[in-house]
Amino acid sequence: MSQGIFGIIDFRNAIADRDALGNAMATYLKMSGRGEFSVSEGPGHLIGMQRSAADSPSRQTRIEHDPDAGLTAVIHGEVNNYRELLSQHPPSGRPCRGDLDLALRMYRGNGASFARSINGLFTIGILDEREKTFRIMNDRFGLAHQLYWTVADGRLIFATHLKTLLACPGVRRELDHEGLNLFLKYAYITSPWSVLKGINKLPPGHMLTFRDGKAETGPYWQFDAVTRPGMTMEEAIPAYRELLRGAIARRMGSDGSTGVMLSGGLDSSANAALAASCSSTPVKTFSIGFDDPRFDERPFARIVAKHFGTDHHEYTITGREIDDLPSLVWHLEEPYFEFGLFLTYMGLKSASGHVQAVIGGEGADQMYGTGGFAGGRPAAVHYLFRKSGMIGPARGVSRLLRGPLFYDSDNLGFQMRLFWNRAADLNDWYFYGYDGHELSRLYKNNRLAHVPRIFGEPCGSPESFAQVYLETQIEQDMRHYVNENVMVKSGRMADMLGLVLRESFLDADVADFLVSLPMPVKRGGGLVDHLRGRFKSKLLHRKAMEGILPPEIMSKPKQGGFVPVMIFLNDPVLRKRIYDKLLRSEVMGEYFRTDYLRTLFEKYESFQQGPVGWPNFLNSKANRILFLLTFDIWHHCYLANDPLGVTPPSLNEYLG
Repeated sequence: MSQGIFGIIDFRNAIADRDALGNAMATYLKMSGRGEFSVSEGPGHLIGMQRSAADSPSRQTRIEHDPDAGLTAVIHGEVNNYRELLSQHPPSGRPCRGDLDLALRMYRGNGASFARSINGLFTIGILDEREKTFRIMNDRFGLAHQLYWTVADGRLIFATHLKTLLACPGVRRELDHEGLNLFLKYAYITSPWSVLKGINKLPPGHMLTFRDGKAETGPYWQFDAVTRPGMTMEEAIPAYRELLRGAIARRMGSDGSTGVMLSGGLDSSANAALAASCSSTPVKTFSIGFDDPRFDERPFARIVAKHFGTDHHEYTITGREIDDLPSLVWHLEEPYFEFGLFLTYMGLKSASGHVQAVIGGEGADQMYGTGGFAGGRPAAVHYLFRKSGMIGPARGVSRLLRGPLFYDSDNLGFQMRLFWNRAADLNDWYFYGYDGHELSRLYKNNRLAHVPRIFGEPCGSPESFAQVYLETQIEQDMRHYVNENVMVKSGRMADMLGLVLRESFLDADVADFLVSLPMPVKRGGGLVDHLRGRFKSKLLHRKAMEGILPPEIMSKPKQGGFVPVMIFLNDPVLRKRIYDKLLRSEVMGEYFRTDYLRTLFEKYESFQQGPVGWPNFLNSKANRILFLLTFDIWHHCYLANDPLGVTPPSLNEYLG
């Protein structure tokens, strides 16, 4: 049920066989697409777009042209502030036909900077035949689909789907080990890397400019530094409530076909409450839970659904959902396996058929700097390392934490290594994948084990802990984690299921407001409180929801947002079949040490013999096995075979 854009641009040489190339690159969208397909052809360009109208009359479903100015525009995604922009750029003469027409009008008046004023999740391409230039830009959050691109013989080839790009003759398919290692370490591959050599991804907030046979990329938009240092909590609460309600109102649509993902947590509950206030009919809400009460938030979701009178739907994850893994890998297009994957997939799947669009609560944690990078105590210790000039020696200590005591047992040594590594180096924030030490042991040729550093070195001694908090909130939580992980996962799953994804907390106005606030408004407690683990997260959000959400929601601890992946390996028969498949796999045997794999599997079996002390220990070990399985499936679909010729099997079928 995919939508997307693609194209070939060559201003220096006429593109021969445009019909054949267009048919090849259109294959995936036409075979699995939803909406109207359109194409624009000229001597130096071939551009395609498939887009549905969904529930918005301003969504243009065909490529837009301005023949007088020599301009052509394509879009993937949504412009949520269309009405506001239209009032700021009123049409002269004929009425505006929709969002792409408006984009061209704004481009004529403001050039490429027009995209800074768009509030939404989008990728927009503008072909300027007079200037012989093609520009394509991602919104600040990188949309739901990262844009793949490559330059071959002075010709730009781009697409929002890797399958579409690979269908173009001449595009190489060769594994990039740095991209693969990013997946094995972090569970996903961050831009500008991809899993294939020579194929890049356009980072969020960036623009690609192609002219004279060369492509250049760079940021066209930046998060501003703090601009409201004196704003008090009393001033921030009403302003924030109004901004969040406005964000949801813009995303609700006009015909009742937009639902809300409701986990029962503070963020999704706020979405449900404010959506209910914007709708004259019961809002449809969708909740996912587990049999294990430690991870199950459905009782809280039911409280919210009852309180606001929503039309509520539920699904229970049992672990059998792992059978859909090959299909998910095929749709995700690059190796990806993250705790929230099946939670998002099943949530959206339960909404599919009931609504056309869904509002999610993605990014709320990161907007408040409470994501997985340096939240809480590790951030405080990281600050002390930098302030004292001890960051170098701290990293030296990390290199000493090797051996079974720190890797192979559910003990304090394991947890100490994780904590120390996170505090010493933000590049080591994610402990559920293979670190550099493990990769050097996994590979037959350890020269292939290099992992690029996705975060730069910290600049000097920080002035305050609040500065470190802001740095990690913007650079790690927002620019990286939301953009490269959360939105890619959610967007691809929505695309797979034929849904339009809308995110209230990633609204541009909400994001700008939150980033501009001083730390005490967003997070309660200073350095000492963080060292003691006694800080208060999402302070403004909690206070703004007082009197709106039921008291049970206001007082509940953080629970959800992930699936305990160890449940996918509960079945001993399934585990053995996975082990056997990976030990027989040609690609595993080509790159990785068989003795290391055997030891990995034997140790995981030994963990099944006793009680689990810290669930994240077993989750991290389950992840390592599932990462390898995911890569093996991806290789089968995208390198060993033509992805357009593959019908994704069930995992049961894949294991043989």
